[in-house]
Amino acid sequence: MNPVAKFGAAVVIFGAVATGSAIYSSSEFDEAKQARIAAANDGTVVVDSIYGDRIEGRYDPNYDPSRYQAIAKSLQSDPIYIDAYRAFDVDDESLATIRDEVESLEMPIYVAILATSQVDDADGNPDLLAARVAQELPDERATVVVVGDVTEGIADKGAVRDLDTYDVETDVDDNDSAVALDYVRALKGAEVEDWQHSMSRSLDDEGQPIVVDEDAPDDPATLAYPVGAAVWSTVLGLIVGGSLGIGGLLGWRAFKKRRRNS
Repeated sequence: MNPVAKFGAAVVIFGAVATGSAIYSSSEFDEAKQARIAAANDGTVVVDSIYGDRIEGRYDPNYDPSRYQAIAKSLQSDPIYIDAYRAFDVDDESLATIRDEVESLEMPIYVAILATSQVDDADGNPDLLAARVAQELPDERATVVVVGDVTEGIADKGAVRDLDTYDVETDVDDNDSAVALDYVRALKGAEVEDWQHSMSRSLDDEGQPIVVDEDAPDDPATLAYPVGAAVWSTVLGLIVGGSLGIGGLLGWRAFKKRRRNS
């Protein structure tokens, strides 16, 4: 085989592998896209784990409010709500002091000591829990403090207590009620700002809980084969095709040389 023919054969192998790689990559993308579209359209609920259906509640504007309505109703008779799962982590002295601190406030402060978890309907977000409780309160203006297992959250309704930071100084050994007391004292001493002249930490202008971590999955119908994937598949094809072309040419030379020497 003359040099021109050898070069032509290498180019053909080179180009065929590069083209085939790009076509294969694109077809795999199209197949996966069609599968996602079909899954999105058939109405089937797919839960990847036992937690998935609960985590979605964090992004659901139509969440079941009954839990928060019950907490808000309880707070009308007692400014402290204690989840039964957290009742072991409070002390009577701190609870009594909290009740004294919040008594007769022009803008009430309510405390909810809750068992928070990433499998509850707020995904364990204490600010969102506080906001949902605040939304259900009959008060025109109020502040809700949620003390969870390891985190705390604050929500304002109707006005904002200008607490500079959530990092209220607490002792790591404090129980839930002692932590709640620290937050109550800090909030009680904070300046109260009008709703119109401040930004709520947790409720929007319409009084709806602010969901910070929006769940915005891509619409599978709008997915497109990315340019980067096309370029990469072509480059991969060139590398593989080039290797095969060079390898084939060297192999052909070795075969011809062996035949001449035999």
